[in-house]
Amino acid sequence: MAAGLAHEIKNPLSTMSLNLQLMEEDFRDAATPTEERTLRRARLLLGEVRRLNAIVNDFLELARGFELSAEAVDLELLLVELLRFVEPENDRLGITARTALRPEARHVIADPKFLRVAIMNLVLNAQQAMSDGGGDLIIETRIHDPFVEIRVTDTGPGIPPDKLDKIFMPFWSTKAESTSIGLPMTRRIIEELGGEMAVQSAVGRGTRFVVSVPKLPLALPGASGTGA
Repeated sequence: MAAGLAHEIKNPLSTMSLNLQLMEEDFRDAATPTEERTLRRARLLLGEVRRLNAIVNDFLELARGFELSAEAVDLELLLVELLRFVEPENDRLGITARTALRPEARHVIADPKFLRVAIMNLVLNAQQAMSDGGGDLIIETRIHDPFVEIRVTDTGPGIPPDKLDKIFMPFWSTKAESTSIGLPMTRRIIEELGGEMAVQSAVGRGTRFVVSVPKLPLALPGASGTGA
């Protein structure tokens, strides 16, 4: 029912978006103050429609679930590639990324595509937490039988204790402009993979997310890094 409702919302949003884009094109060469105001309003409305569409898409992702496959994954390769991908944004925000990846925790059983999505959500959350003044992003791995723990730590402002139990609620955020469901989606992915997720935070010191996924009993040389 929830997914059906989301689809019903998407249809009129698509119509609104198309017509607003056409209106924007009509007034792109605005020659009068009235036309300029109309162009600004069309662009404002178009931005809001796109924001609503993104919210609905996020909701659909959470509502319809995931089709996961389990295989051997080279966790170290996946994390190194992910950090290389976000390096430009880290540089822009003044964030220094550090790793402590243990060789014995290198291989896990997971869906590489969705594991990457889950860890990326945690990295994006850390970037947002440190977007005002930079800081350190620390990614660690370790064995905690029968799991491998992935720890993603930021040195941002931390989360107050009275808000810590709300961060996994869809569309709840400490930032008014955020509508992300990244953390609820991450927890669901990890649980679907047969793992666990926990969070620790201290105001003024930062936040650490601990993700546990099943370890590979015997390291296989063909383990996947990205699943691509």
